Amino acid sequence: MTEATSVRFATDDEIAHWDELIEQNPDGGIMTSARAMGEIKRYDRLTPRFLVVEGAQTVYALAHEGAVWLGRYWYIPLGPTCDDLEGMVAAMREFGSQQDGLLAIKVEPHLLRSPELIARMEAAGTVRSRDMQLLTHTVVLDLTLGDELIMQFQKKLRSSIRGAENKGYRIETIEAHEATEHDFVRFYELLKTINGGKGVAAMREFAYYRLFWGEFAKTRNGRFYFGYDDEGTEAQAAIFVTLAGRTAVYKDGGSRPSRAIAGGAALLLWRAMQDAARDGKTAFDLCGTPRPEQMDDETHWYYGVGQFKKKFGPVVSYLPSFDILLRPIRHRLWERVVRRIEWRIKPGTDALR
Repeated sequence: MTEATSVRFATDDEIAHWDELIEQNPDGGIMTSARAMGEIKRYDRLTPRFLVVEGAQTVYALAHEGAVWLGRYWYIPLGPTCDDLEGMVAAMREFGSQQDGLLAIKVEPHLLRSPELIARMEAAGTVRSRDMQLLTHTVVLDLTLGDELIMQFQKKLRSSIRGAENKGYRIETIEAHEATEHDFVRFYELLKTINGGKGVAAMREFAYYRLFWGEFAKTRNGRFYFGYDDEGTEAQAAIFVTLAGRTAVYKDGGSRPSRAIAGGAALLLWRAMQDAARDGKTAFDLCGTPRPEQMDDETHWYYGVGQFKKKFGPVVSYLPSFDILLRPIRHRLWERVVRRIEWRIKPGTDALR
C-alpha cells in the first residue's frame, strides 16, 4: 500500500538547518532549493515559503510566493522531486487549497524529461507550462568519477586545459564568506566585458549579484575562482560556484576577450569540479544551455555559451514547469484579462506564465 503524501510548512528548526536537510532530498538538493535563494528572491518581491512534503520520501522544498491583484501564487523551482509524482501533486493541491487566496502552485520536479513523466504529471491534473529555469536544459557532470571525469570532455578541451596548466595559468580561490567588496566589484566588471561589452546574457544590475553572492557567503555555500594569464594583478577570467545541496552549480562567469594563455576559463571550471568532488558533491551543473534542438542555432541568445559548455558533456533536459490550479476561475480571469493590465502598470516576476 502506498504511503499517503502530505505537505506542511517547515518548522523554525528545520529552516535553521535547511541546507543540511535538502541534501536528504531524493535529488540531493541543488542551488535553487538553498536557503539563500529565499532571501535573494525577496529582491524580486517574492516571499520564501519553506515546505516539507512527507510520504514514502521526504522532500524539503522552497517555494517563492508572489502576489498579484487577484491573489497569490507559489513557484517551486526544480522541485518537489520524488518518485510518487501523483501523490505529491495531490498533496500540494490539498495543502494549497487551504491557503487563503492562493491561485496556483507551479512545480518542476527535477527529473530527466520523458514523454512518460510528462504524461503522468498531466494525468495527475496539472497544466503544462513553459520552461522557467535556465537549468532545465543543461550539462551535468558526474563528480563521482573523480579525476577520470576529464576523459569525458572533448579531446580539444582536455588539451586546452592541460595547455593552460603547462603555460602557468594561475588560479586564485576565494571562499565566498572570505570575499571582499572589491572581489564582488572586480567579478562584476569581468561579467560586463563579455559579448563585446554588452555583458552576459540576461545580465542584471550589480546590486542583485552583490546580494546573490552575499547570501551564499552567509551560508558558506559559495566559492569564487579568479584566473590570471600573466604576472599582473588583473584577473583574466572568474567564475562563481554554488555549493548548496549535493550538486555544485557554475552560476556566474566572466572573462576579458584578450588573453595571453588560452584555456583559462575551462581550467577554472575543472579546478572547481575537483574541489566540489573533494567537498563531497556528486554532480556539477554548468547552469544552462539552449534546448538540445537549438544548440547549433547561431541566432540563439545563448549560442556561444552553449557551444562552450557542450565541450564538457552532453546536454540533458529536465521536466518543464506544471501548474496546479487551485482556483481555476479566478486564475483564468487573471490569465486572460487582468495579467496584461497589471503587468503594464506593475512589472514583476511572472511565474504564473
